Amino acid sequence: MALSCLDKTQIGDVDSMNLLERIRKSNRVFIVAVAGDSGSGKTTFSSAIRRMLGVTMVSTFSLDDYHCLDRAARKEQGITPLHPDANQFELLAEHLSALRRGETVDKPVYDHQSGEIRGTEPFSASPVIIIEGLHPFYTPQLRELTDFKVFVDPSRGVKRRWKLRRDVGERGYDPEEVMKEILQREPDYKLYVDVQKIYAEMVIKIQESRFPPPWHGAAPERYSVRLIQQMLDVPMDEVELTIDLSKLMRLSEQEFSIEFQRDDYYGKRVGVMTIDGELHRAMIEELEMKLCQILGTSAPAGELSDPYVNATKMAQLMLMWRFLEKVNYLTRD
Repeated sequence: MALSCLDKTQIGDVDSMNLLERIRKSNRVFIVAVAGDSGSGKTTFSSAIRRMLGVTMVSTFSLDDYHCLDRAARKEQGITPLHPDANQFELLAEHLSALRRGETVDKPVYDHQSGEIRGTEPFSASPVIIIEGLHPFYTPQLRELTDFKVFVDPSRGVKRRWKLRRDVGERGYDPEEVMKEILQREPDYKLYVDVQKIYAEMVIKIQESRFPPPWHGAAPERYSVRLIQQMLDVPMDEVELTIDLSKLMRLSEQEFSIEFQRDDYYGKRVGVMTIDGELHRAMIEELEMKLCQILGTSAPAGELSDPYVNATKMAQLMLMWRFLEKVNYLTRD
């Protein structure tokens, strides 16, 4: 059964209005930047923001639209889409600046089927804009223009499987061509994309789970997700992650583990949470409730109703929590 969250009238008046109202009335445009390689799961992890805030509050676009070289030109020049010379960082920064002022821009359009750049289309500002792509905080100017930075970093094996699934299954590409492109891109990925994670407030690392599937055959995919989160210098609301051992022994039929440690990551203080396997949803109801309470909304219909939550879904909730904490801080007087 889907969890129904408390609304504003039930939780009382917090800072005169809930966070969703504060976002609407702030006259600010908040930009979330999600970086990572092609097929790394960027859209999957940012989807919680779109779901919980709603389509009227959030708009998104891919930075593939800011390629300055089409597929034929890249082939002719012998460079990949990951190379900085294949992208228009100055135009992207100009458009982000305009969107933060509430203006509409003529955004370029990249056609993945043909590999061509097909003119422009109008793109209007919304209270929250999510940009996803290879280089969303590659330059100092782009980093200055974004409010919340996330880097999605699956292992090589997981990334290859996800990219093959998307490019072959959804885009109709030839499997051999996809694998050839993956291998060609890897040096540029290390040079120009991977380095950006040193600027991220949250790095999401994904690898295969150490727990075997619960049954043979068409078992759901299991992953181990490590959340490397920069420690905030601002107060954060308390959120409980309760483990009821008696309920766990009665209800949970799946294996899982949760680990947390402090660490240093590229000179920054971080907290590292590793989630593996599948958690019974009773363990995360408090976190779900807290997210809805902060926003002053109810859970999206049909969401979060499965008895078990895998590590990627848990990571989405943690990302949403950290984003709300950042916006909560930015909108305070």
